Amino acid sequence: MFCHTPDTTGHRPGGITGGMPPSRLLLPALAVLLGFSPPAARAADLRAGFALALELNAEIRAATAQREVLAARRRGAEALLPGATSVSPSWRSQANPGRGGYQEFEVTADVPIWMPGEARALRGTVSAQDTQLDARLRQARIAVAGEVREAYWAWALAVAEHEAARARVAAARNLERDMGRQAGAGNAPRTDLLLAQAEARDAEGATRLAEAQQRAAVLAFRALTGQNPSPGAAEPMARVPVPGAAMRDLPQAVLLRASLDLARAEERLARVRDRESPSLFAGWRRERGDFGERWVDRPVIGIRIPFSHPPQVQERVATARAEAVSAEARLATTLRNAEAAEQRARAQREDAEELTRLTEQRHRALAEQTGLVETAYRAGNLPFIELTRARAQLAQSDIARRRARVERDRAASVINQILGVEP
Repeated sequence: MFCHTPDTTGHRPGGITGGMPPSRLLLPALAVLLGFSPPAARAADLRAGFALALELNAEIRAATAQREVLAARRRGAEALLPGATSVSPSWRSQANPGRGGYQEFEVTADVPIWMPGEARALRGTVSAQDTQLDARLRQARIAVAGEVREAYWAWALAVAEHEAARARVAAARNLERDMGRQAGAGNAPRTDLLLAQAEARDAEGATRLAEAQQRAAVLAFRALTGQNPSPGAAEPMARVPVPGAAMRDLPQAVLLRASLDLARAEERLARVRDRESPSLFAGWRRERGDFGERWVDRPVIGIRIPFSHPPQVQERVATARAEAVSAEARLATTLRNAEAAEQRARAQREDAEELTRLTEQRHRALAEQTGLVETAYRAGNLPFIELTRARAQLAQSDIARRRARVERDRAASVINQILGVEP
């Protein structure tokens, strides 16, 4: 939207040197010679705005960074050992002033080992986490799409109302000028002029409100995408060839199924990993019975087997099972709600199409009626108040039909959003 700011300094336009500094004159010429043009304001339609919002979204960027975490976790599950090896040096002696008595030096290395089936269960958990991350990213993308769609269509509705308000202002100002000429010539009473002025001022006030709404909508869209909105083609409505098939592929349903699979994988891991990892240890011990005696070297080999604590294992298994039950219940609820929402959205789409047709017909009828009323007024058969009422009805019908068009196009976006279809 471009605005013209009138000159309020009191200077009148003059010749080349009429109050303008030479530098102000040289800059445009240099710009032309150097091929420079000022940068235009960037704008984006619905599809481009969605792509920009994905790049700026913090949740998607944070979730994408989790891939490195899962990659490291997968390397750990595929490693030869479940943990790091530890080394334990020790020295024991009978302390006495004569440096006599028993002495012993020992160094042992502790090597943890996998329990039967633990590595396989851990790899299954990591795979389930990877699948859940993909589902989370898809769900985050469609959530961003919903925010961008809402901001874009709010802007489109504000633009439609602003355009209708501008058309009303133009008609009201023309009528005001006409009545001013007639009243000045004595062909119309001053009451008609005052009524025309009041209608023009009311139309100007409505235009200012529409401008404010459009400006707020632009700022909301820019906060999501970093650019101003621009008009674009409406979204094609998604078609569902098989009823219910799209519901199973919804991002929410895919995420819940991934969460269900992850909970089951964690339950299997909790059953296998029912204790700390056992470990093999081997070392070397050097000892002697008294100071001055010969040192004796002995190897040390053994295995460390920790015991299971049933309450802890049962707690982990019950927690994973509860997560699985919750995910399964939420999945069923999500599918039911999504199916009902889709049916409701498709019905609203049909209503919006019918409402658009009706408002267009009403606007054409009121436009013809306003023309007839104006002709009758010019002929002196109707008072000016009737022309004002007819024009007001026509302006309201213009706003209604513009709104109906936007709501019709937005209904397709609502259906696509419910079905998880990106712009």
